[in-house]
Amino acid sequence: MRLRRCLPSLVAALALAAALVVPVVAGSTPAGAVDTSGQPVMGTSRLTAAQLAAFFRANTSSAYRATVPIDVLAQYYVDEGNAENVRGDVAFAQSIVETGWFDFPDYGMVRPWYNNFAGMNACGGCTVFQAPTAQLGVRAQIQHLRLYADPTVTWQQLRFPLVDPLGPTGYNTFFKRGVAPTWSQMGNGNWAMDPTYATKVLGLYNRMLLFAGLPSACPPDALGVGSPFFAVGCPLALRQPGRAVAANPRGGYYVLNGDGHVSAFGGAPDYGSPAFSFEIARDIAVTPDGGGYVVLDGFGAVHEFGDAVSIPVPNAYWPNWDIARSVAITRDGRGIVVLDAWGGLHTSGTAASLPAPSTYWPGWDIARAVGLSSADGVHSTGVYVLDGWGALHVAGTARALPSPYWSGWDIARSLVVAPDGSGLAVLDGFGGVHTTGSMRVASSAGYVDFDRWRGLTASGSGYVAVRSDGYATAR
Repeated sequence: MRLRRCLPSLVAALALAAALVVPVVAGSTPAGAVDTSGQPVMGTSRLTAAQLAAFFRANTSSAYRATVPIDVLAQYYVDEGNAENVRGDVAFAQSIVETGWFDFPDYGMVRPWYNNFAGMNACGGCTVFQAPTAQLGVRAQIQHLRLYADPTVTWQQLRFPLVDPLGPTGYNTFFKRGVAPTWSQMGNGNWAMDPTYATKVLGLYNRMLLFAGLPSACPPDALGVGSPFFAVGCPLALRQPGRAVAANPRGGYYVLNGDGHVSAFGGAPDYGSPAFSFEIARDIAVTPDGGGYVVLDGFGAVHEFGDAVSIPVPNAYWPNWDIARSVAITRDGRGIVVLDAWGGLHTSGTAASLPAPSTYWPGWDIARAVGLSSADGVHSTGVYVLDGWGALHVAGTARALPSPYWSGWDIARSLVVAPDGSGLAVLDGFGGVHTTGSMRVASSAGYVDFDRWRGLTASGSGYVAVRSDGYATAR
């Protein structure tokens, strides 16, 4: 029996997808929740002063030269920010970028005793801003951030007396008032000329959130529901989360980012990468000899590198529809299987003769991963499909091995099958690695209480897992 091909019309498919509601366990984080608002400048801090200070201590070896201890300074950011409804925790990240982790390297234009933590008026021919105390320096920064974000604010409306170096008249007539309500709009002349300014600040802020055990605000992750959308308020460089990981049999492994970039680690040969202008890469599979790999995008296109260029690709392509989910290469290196989100399987080359499990759920984005096994060590003869609830669907010589199961909860993320089909490992979104049969028991990938982990591969004597921000960890 040949594998089922599902090629519904785009219009009908989108209508079905729009009506779909994926059930989740009450109180859980729905897979694929997307924040389309970006990262606002206004609002209260998500992080406490203690969390800010702890992150700082754990992530820098630079000299600390601010005029007050880091715990006191962090508290100023939270308190002053909350007083003006400005995100003091993000302002703290901004100051780390501006001051080189409060080291004020080479003392430049801004000296530590200026209590100027955001480069205010630090420009050629300008009088660099100085504050008499650290708290007033933070207050000036917060007041200026509000000015960029709030188009109606005047100095009379501020919670505390004006410290901003613009002065009362300048503050009320500032020509950039309200031009940057989100952090993604900073840079390119807003606060700083650096076009990557927002990326630097938000990238650091993401690290702060993850360090505190919180889900990162950016990049978002929409894989769970197959949404083609992304957080428009997030800089492009941060809309490229880690999507998948694959081991090379010659050693090392590859991490696939959402923009298509393939990063090689541990001595794995680099064969190149596709380049997408938005987050659409979905999976990567390495050829059996390690001489190449293929990258699957969400529209179903298979991009081949190295010796994979000789493998025929499946006739599965849905332009502008994020529906493809997983890809596998046959044991003989001459066939490809693509899994779509509804459970449809699409084949090429020697994969066309493979049997198919009964997996097809029209209109439901629930299929997550496909795996193959070989009974003779030469040809792929077993097929495995993992759905989002953790159920395993098999065909051919594939063994019906037990797998974890979370009824009604889309949380299973990745599948690794032993080459001979004698065992398997399933990764859940929280980082749990669940093994069966011959597969080595593993500790978690780095268990956290929210849906972050995306890909798993067997590498050497253990596993490598990748999470949505592109961070990979070996277990």
